[in-house]
Amino acid sequence: MRALAEMVEQREPTSVSYGSNVKVYKRAGVHMQYDPAGAKRTSMGTIESVGTHLARLLPGADASTLHRLERAAQHQTFCTRDLLHARGIQLLPFVVLDGHVMARRVAETGQVYAALIAGPGYLGGVGSISDPDGEALYELVALSDGTWATWDPRFVRGLALKDAGLAVGLLDRSSDFTAVLNMRLDERSFENARQRMAAILSRYGKAIFDTRHPVAQRSDLAAMIGTSRVMMYRALRELEADGLVERERTGGIRILDGERLARLVTVASPDGAPAL
Repeated sequence: MRALAEMVEQREPTSVSYGSNVKVYKRAGVHMQYDPAGAKRTSMGTIESVGTHLARLLPGADASTLHRLERAAQHQTFCTRDLLHARGIQLLPFVVLDGHVMARRVAETGQVYAALIAGPGYLGGVGSISDPDGEALYELVALSDGTWATWDPRFVRGLALKDAGLAVGLLDRSSDFTAVLNMRLDERSFENARQRMAAILSRYGKAIFDTRHPVAQRSDLAAMIGTSRVMMYRALRELEADGLVERERTGGIRILDGERLARLVTVASPDGAPAL
């Protein structure tokens, strides 16, 4: 627990119940308001509605099914470093409407491993639809302020039993997650820490690190490449010494030579990979 506290700083979470034995953990404090009718978050501007995301994610589902999903969605805002879901309890089906979240696992040693980073339009928690009483293997942490929509997995399962198009769409999304995990396994097996960092920064650095307000912190980078902070900073210094990247005072990482950075990558990202 001490190692985890050192890896990710966060306030004491409080819980918001979505039903019996199902909890989503929220940090105490004032959260931004969400207007589902206009699909707007009042302090951050407009975001796409859950209906828009569902139509794109599940194109084969019947229109009436998508409408029922849209009406049943439970909207919730979150703040940076909120623990949205703890390992060992049920993870509800969800769609990220705004912001970024990280799915991660914490080893017995306290080492944090990131499975993926997801942004707006990502559909997760699909496993609970096939096993509503199952426990998730990953915890979910907010990397930024944002909004997500969740569903009762039994409700979604009931719709999928009646709508083959929805069922196939959910299977496709589950396959996407498997492809990302396989890529992670290949990276751990065939690339060193420097190459894994180059892969992450070349594919996603512009959106996550090389921004005015970085989505992820440098400490998150250690979890993404599956190594300690010491090894992470060593690899980062090597890339910086080679003139490929530059650390910024804001905590971000500026990409200086994307072409050379990409040439260090040996494991290719799968076609259509939905997240980090």
